[in-house]
Amino acid sequence: MNLRPKRRPVPMIPIVSLIDIMVILLIFFVATTTFRKDEKKQMKITLPESKSLGGTATAPETRVAISIDEHQKIFLDGKAVELEELAAAINSLKAAQPGLKLELQADTTSALGVLVKVWDALRDAGYSINDVPARIQRAAP
Repeated sequence: MNLRPKRRPVPMIPIVSLIDIMVILLIFFVATTTFRKDEKKQMKITLPESKSLGGTATAPETRVAISIDEHQKIFLDGKAVELEELAAAINSLKAAQPGLKLELQADTTSALGVLVKVWDALRDAGYSINDVPARIQRAAP
């Protein structure tokens, strides 16, 4: 008869294989995570002012608008202009105001053909299309 108590084996957890699995999971999560910037947060910054550095503040530049409405009518500085006469009207306005800067305001329903003809008139008047920005309405967030 065996009176000695039976020795139970001590349960062991293989730590080495668990560490291997943890390293593999860590590499997987690092490799598949995409870091995104929160686009909804907007930082508001108030810039400091200096009286001694800047001298006088420059006024924001004003531009004369070339507008195309939903009926494909063209307006230069609020006055209706025919498409064929647009280059001449820009030249006469440019002669009256030598530092004239223009901007384009086109309705969303304006035709591409009209817009191309306005660009041609701008080139005929001596303006580059890149010098005439288009004003757009930004959607409210």
